[in-house]
Amino acid sequence: MFGVVPKVIWEKLVGCDEKNRVDLDLNLLLVRTRQKNILIDAGMGNTLSDRMKKIYGVETESGLDTGLVSAGLKPEDVDLVILTHLHLDHAGGVVKFDERGKKTPTFPNARHVIQSQEWKDALASDERTAATYFPENFLVLEDSRLVELVDGEREIEPGIKVIPTGGHTRGHQAVLIETGDEKILCPGDIIPTRNHLRIPYVASVDLYPLETMAVKRLFLEKCLNDGCKVAFDHDTELKLAKLAARDNTIETIKVS
Repeated sequence: MFGVVPKVIWEKLVGCDEKNRVDLDLNLLLVRTRQKNILIDAGMGNTLSDRMKKIYGVETESGLDTGLVSAGLKPEDVDLVILTHLHLDHAGGVVKFDERGKKTPTFPNARHVIQSQEWKDALASDERTAATYFPENFLVLEDSRLVELVDGEREIEPGIKVIPTGGHTRGHQAVLIETGDEKILCPGDIIPTRNHLRIPYVASVDLYPLETMAVKRLFLEKCLNDGCKVAFDHDTELKLAKLAARDNTIETIKVS
C-alpha cells in the first residue's frame, strides 16, 4: 500500500499483521439529489468463492444492502453508479447472485458510468492486471445495457463531475461533488487513506505512480484552497475530512 516507502517508516502510521498486510475498509459514498440516488463505487460484493476471499483477505461480508436500507433505499432505487475504476474492490458489487445462482446486476435501474479507457483495459487485462479485474461481471452489465462510457472530464448530473486522473490505472477517475458552497472530492485510489496524503506514499499496485503523485499534488492544492472535503475510499477510521496545512504537513479534520 505504500510502494517504495520503507516499512520502518510507514509502520509508524499503520500497523500490519505477520504477512505485512494492513487493514482497509471499502467505503462507498451515497449522494442523494432531488431526483436521483447516486452511488460512488460498489465495493467487493458477495459473489467471491471462499478460495478467492482467502486470497484477497476478505474478513467480512459486504454491507452494501444494509447500508442502503439504513438510508431508506433498495438496490432498485439507485439511479446512477459512478465507478472510479473497475478493480474488484470497487466494482465487484455491481453484480449479485440471483435465486438460480446466476450473476445479475445489483442495480438493475442504474446507469453505470465508467471511463472508456478503463472499460477497454478491464476487458483486455494483461499479466499484471488480470488479478484485479473480473470481466465476466462487466459483461453482465453490458448485456443488460447498463453501461455508460465517458471520455475525459464530464458533468454526469448537475453538480457531479468525473475527472480522469490516470495513475492508479489508465482509466481511473475521481468524482467531484459541488452543492452551494460545499464541495466533496472522491479521489478514489489516488488518495485511498489519510496515510496517503504525502506525495511519495503511492501504492505499488499503481500502474503509473508518477501520474498519481502529480494529480495528488493538484487535488491537495484544490482541497486546501477551496475547503473541499475528501472522501477516503479505504480508510478504516476517517471516512470524510477537511484538510489543513500546518508546519509543511497536511492534517485531517474529521467531519460528519
